[in-house]
Amino acid sequence: MFNIGSKIVIVDGGMGTMIQSKGIPVEGPPEMLNITHPEVIAEIHRAYVDAGAEIVETNSFGASRIKLANYNLEDKAYLLAKKAAQIAKKAVQGKALVAGSVGPLGKLLKPVGDVPFDEAYQAFREQIKGLREGGADLIFVETMSDIREAKAAILAAKDESLPVFALMTFQEDGRTLLGVTPEAAAVALEAMGVEALGANCSTGPEKMLEVARKMASVTDKPLIFMPNAGMPQMVDGKTVFPMRPENFASFAKDFVEAGACILGGCCGTTPEHIRYLKKALKNSVPIKKEAPKGVKVSGRETVVFIGKGHYPVVVGERINPTGKKDFQEDLKEKKATWAIKAAVSQKEKGAHILDVNVGMGGVNEKEILPFIVAAVQTATGLPVMIDSTNPEAIEEALKVADGKPVINSTSLEKKKLEAIMPLAKRYGAALLVLTMDERGIPDSPEERVTLGEKAREKAKEYGLDPKELLLDCLVMAVSADDRAAQTTLNAVRMAKEKGFATILGVSNVSFGLPSRSIVNAAFLSAALYNGLDAAIINPENERVMEAFYAGALISGRDFQAKRFIEKFSSKEEKKTEKKEIYDPKRELKECVIEGDEAKAAQLVKKLLESMDPIEIINTILVPAMEEVGKRYEKGIFFLPQLMASAKAMKAAFNVIKTASKGKPQKEKGTIILATVEGDIHDIGKNIVAMMLENHGYRVIDLGKNVPKERIVEEAKKIHPDAVGLSALMTTTMMEMKNVIQELKKHGIKVFTMVGGAVVTEEFAKSIGADAYAENAVEAVKIMDRWMEEKNE
Repeated sequence: MFNIGSKIVIVDGGMGTMIQSKGIPVEGPPEMLNITHPEVIAEIHRAYVDAGAEIVETNSFGASRIKLANYNLEDKAYLLAKKAAQIAKKAVQGKALVAGSVGPLGKLLKPVGDVPFDEAYQAFREQIKGLREGGADLIFVETMSDIREAKAAILAAKDESLPVFALMTFQEDGRTLLGVTPEAAAVALEAMGVEALGANCSTGPEKMLEVARKMASVTDKPLIFMPNAGMPQMVDGKTVFPMRPENFASFAKDFVEAGACILGGCCGTTPEHIRYLKKALKNSVPIKKEAPKGVKVSGRETVVFIGKGHYPVVVGERINPTGKKDFQEDLKEKKATWAIKAAVSQKEKGAHILDVNVGMGGVNEKEILPFIVAAVQTATGLPVMIDSTNPEAIEEALKVADGKPVINSTSLEKKKLEAIMPLAKRYGAALLVLTMDERGIPDSPEERVTLGEKAREKAKEYGLDPKELLLDCLVMAVSADDRAAQTTLNAVRMAKEKGFATILGVSNVSFGLPSRSIVNAAFLSAALYNGLDAAIINPENERVMEAFYAGALISGRDFQAKRFIEKFSSKEEKKTEKKEIYDPKRELKECVIEGDEAKAAQLVKKLLESMDPIEIINTILVPAMEEVGKRYEKGIFFLPQLMASAKAMKAAFNVIKTASKGKPQKEKGTIILATVEGDIHDIGKNIVAMMLENHGYRVIDLGKNVPKERIVEEAKKIHPDAVGLSALMTTTMMEMKNVIQELKKHGIKVFTMVGGAVVTEEFAKSIGADAYAENAVEAVKIMDRWMEEKNE
């Protein structure tokens, strides 16, 4: 394979677009054309090579058993993938590399959805094995919205010994469907060891250019971008991507300037687009961009740099069961109530990363640790530090972690190194290393730093980048050794001189002493002055946080005192706060907003002892979801939080239904939902269904790939207030028009609402729909307005 990053490389354009242009009737998944019309697929590949493509993608985007199960073709996954690669390999005749196309599964992974990480990995592994054995040179993991799903596919490709290019897909707001930012995605994908990373689909070049610039700001990896030919429009009853080849190619040099070295096209692009792209980039060379150095970690939304030249980092230490009875009880009952509140509070108080520890007797850590990690990240979007001595529990937590986490920790003991370093390498995590080995903790600072240097060598042996290490020179209690703090401070200073990123568990210094926060604050200030990069502290302790901001300023790492001024310039005199009286109604609302299912159900049971079910729904639950909707619209909440809140709402409703013992509950109205015939995507529709149910609507969900005849039949039988239609693909969106016409043909007067990734308000109007819902929150608003109008 070519030396990635050394030259500008051109990839092909849209496969689906070209299939559609051939006018071939597609019954079932497009991948079946590898069996029924292989010559047509080969012809498309050849056309792109003739246009100048140096990499062509196989017709295997949806060839996973999970996606093919929608057509009862799950057993054909390996065969269809292998055939796709064979067709491409033969068609290009060595003139281009063959990239195996691996798209999303069409279902959300846990904890947002229901698909376990391991099941996703196995599905991808089977698909990629077929592509490898068919002759694919590399794998494109593409159009991903979820970092977890991307990781599962990347691991499968790596385990099949194939190079990987990983591409996320971003919406108009610059985030993925699950709220992942370009910067966070880039850091996580880079850590997984991909050969190139970037974005494809969803938007045209103009919007994707902003994504490119953001990714380039945090990574040195080769970048690949494959935008659509603009956003789809309806012209003469057909779906058309409006951007002409010359306009598409006009953005090419802007992408190169942003840092891209691999460019192609997605939906709506043709060989002509690629020909113009090739011409526009003639004589162009990659522009090497340098991202900031240091250890990088990320959550769903944020990227945190740790090391020289960066502002010090606060790692919130509160989420551990030591001395916390409420958290201990939660862990025994597998509840996340305490952890969620602690996570949100620490974020508000200034934490950049959250340490998560659930180690205690009587708890299955392998099961509970990933559960709490997922809850904490859903609630905050922050990076996490997975804190455990159990390698199996760490691995399960790594599978559900958003972004790039930190593992806390390993020492230089052989057994621990052998267990933990491979996990950091495999799942793309930074690693905290304790400066101790089988002999214990060295007495001198020099010996501790020597162990750090040994850790660097061991990291290389395991294929882990030594730059991914955070060195903990260990804090011992000054109550037991009055020189302990001095030894640690000297070790930190020496470690910094050796180029390490340093971290300390600050609170250990005051163990066994009264007024511990005074000692912690003083030690933290001294540690920051000596070069400490990250402090594991309690962000809720005001004295310690004041020392943190002051220490960062005094040590010269707060340029122009910006952070200090921002924190303290408008600080008002502390007022005596009245202790709030416990209010279960307020707590239930907060539980729904925070997505705490177990606690929400528990509180509803309690409130039912004194409140009418309808009162609970109307005065607590519905207002809670309205608040969630507002936060979603403002970009404060994203899909993971929306889903978590909806699940908490559902848990509360289920308690009410059970307690009502079959008593009829008043419903706002009835709506039939369906993904139209030919389309097997239902993630968006399922979210809409959940939100509508939580707002008091009766939802008749007909599923996906639903023929218009069945929708009409159900409408005749049920007499709904509305029919909601979904489509994700440009090839199926016109079926919405057919359904609406069929309803009118049978004299069914019903309110119609449409939505989906490729659907626009203009399209909705052109097909005669009554409304267009951009997302689930908007769908609820539309239904509320319609029912109010209907009932007047």
